[in-house]
Amino acid sequence: MARAKKNFPITDPTGEKAKAKAEARKEQDELVQARVKARMDAMRGVGAKAAEVANTVGTVLQPVTNAINKGIDATVSNGNSLISGNYSTIQTNSSYTQIEPITDVYSGVAIPQLKFDSLVPTDLLNPSGLPECSEQQLNDGLKQYASATRAMQLYQAGFKYIGEVGKTKQEYHKAQQSIIKSSTESVKVQREVTKFDTQNVELSSDREKLYQADERLKQQQIITQATRTETSQLIAKVEATEQKRNAEIEALKAQTNEIVSKYLTNAI
Repeated sequence: MARAKKNFPITDPTGEKAKAKAEARKEQDELVQARVKARMDAMRGVGAKAAEVANTVGTVLQPVTNAINKGIDATVSNGNSLISGNYSTIQTNSSYTQIEPITDVYSGVAIPQLKFDSLVPTDLLNPSGLPECSEQQLNDGLKQYASATRAMQLYQAGFKYIGEVGKTKQEYHKAQQSIIKSSTESVKVQREVTKFDTQNVELSSDREKLYQADERLKQQQIITQATRTETSQLIAKVEATEQKRNAEIEALKAQTNEIVSKYLTNAI
């Protein structure tokens, strides 16, 4: 036989228990809101410090950036003006644009044209149409060629002599250049010594700048370490707050479960 369901009587006729629960819930909400607000205020403090550092760095770097940009703009402007100024005034040289092709490959020396096909007879047993030369003509021609050959040899000897004169003059000018170069090298040595001394002074100056930059780096590292420590402390604080809030929530849940259990027990 099925057991009849029992109707529970109303346990809070005056509404005091509901009112107490509402007040407890309200107090818990206010506590959570206060913690969230405190956490947000802390985060805003860190953000304000970061913004202050960023503004400081931006203020320091802004003049350098403006100077660099101005230098680049000036360089580009000067480059454009130089390009427009130089290339717009270039004129084509007529001596390069009016080059005529060279057809006289022998430089004025006229070489007689021979038809070699007419020098070979078509019938070797009955030759005809070949060039003719008498004995006297042969002797006179050989004499002429021999005399002209001797003349060419004399010409060549004269040209070789002129070449030797030119070589001697070249050696003379090379000797002059050697003396001038030796004097120039002496001046270059003095300039290099001066440059060496200048570089030593600039090296000492750069070393001092390096020491100064190293000290600034140490200062920035100290600030970074302090900020890192502050961040770690903030994280630890937030985590501790979260753990405390979770513990309180768990305690409230345990109390609620205990009240519900007690209520059900009393109701039964």
